[in-house]
Amino acid sequence: MLSTERRDRNIVIVGPKTFPPVIGGIETHVYEVSRRLARKGFLVKVIVPGLDRDPRKEDIEGVHVARVPAIESRFTLKLSAIPSILRELRKSPRALVHAHDATGGYAAAIAADRRLFVYTMHGIGFTESDWMTPFRQGIRMMQTTALAHARHVFCTDAKAAEVARSVRTQAEILPNGVDSRLFQATLYPRPNEYGDAFVVLIVGRMTRVKGIPVLLDAIRLLPEVERKKMLFAFIGDGPLYQTVKLASNATPEILALGRVDHSAINPYFAHADAFVLPSLSEGMPFSLLEAMAAGLPCIASQVGGITTQIPSDRLMLVPPGSAMHLSDAITRLFDDRALARRLGERAREHVVAHCSWESVVDRIADVYREILGACPAQ
Repeated sequence: MLSTERRDRNIVIVGPKTFPPVIGGIETHVYEVSRRLARKGFLVKVIVPGLDRDPRKEDIEGVHVARVPAIESRFTLKLSAIPSILRELRKSPRALVHAHDATGGYAAAIAADRRLFVYTMHGIGFTESDWMTPFRQGIRMMQTTALAHARHVFCTDAKAAEVARSVRTQAEILPNGVDSRLFQATLYPRPNEYGDAFVVLIVGRMTRVKGIPVLLDAIRLLPEVERKKMLFAFIGDGPLYQTVKLASNATPEILALGRVDHSAINPYFAHADAFVLPSLSEGMPFSLLEAMAAGLPCIASQVGGITTQIPSDRLMLVPPGSAMHLSDAITRLFDDRALARRLGERAREHVVAHCSWESVVDRIADVYREILGACPAQ
């Protein structure tokens, strides 16, 4: 039995897919926040869907990780884990529960004490156009349930906060963080795959909502003489990965790297020359913050938290869905290296000044202490 003092620092975090993370924004957020909370003296347990090859219970960097049974499939992984998440949550009835993602939030809304339930809304999950209608409706229901039941809600961008405030009054914007020290080129050798080309990096799930078809069209629109001096490095998996792979067979300047473990990805950022995020919908994407931390000139779609949380002089914005504008922006960065350098410097300055993990975790810890202080252990 934990002492009252220790119970008052008992935190259960419900994550989306895995821990430690492979490529994925919410996975990275949960990993970075949970291990820093453990360093602050909180007793942190993370519950995530687990696959057969994953250990069911383990301790990682001071965090107790419970991987619960789930079916490995894009559409069923999170849904199939809900019954097991509920069982795991009921083992810690007096803990403060902080859920991320719609399915984890829904499970916590059912099982957790409302006075001890915190929810982080990472973008608006039910607007993503690559989800089929029944799944979008389910995500909307689960996300709305989590918002309605939570004691405190964090949102990673202003658009998500706007939706959250249509359900509840309180919704605090708390953007993602990044450790800018990890993305310096001097720390890593240049990836062999890069050669001596001008490298344009793309990191994220290979889906329509991430703008992958738009980017492939933009690459085809580039003047051949310039395209042959470039390399487009795609990192991530997803339903359109095979489409990217097929495109790489026809266009040698496209490099389909697939999934890269988060622990190995920093050199790809550090030695790239530019970063592209042509999403049709976004919250506040991690990959963009990491690219900015690496000092890369960034091209991003004019959507979501990108337009509300990053000053427009820190990156190049293009209309979502426009292959022509995207192609022109890539050409401009390639042709004007002085502009590319200025944008990269401004991007890094913004991240260093405004996007530290320490400030994010300090705020989360303050909310935890406030809630736990108001609901002492019985």
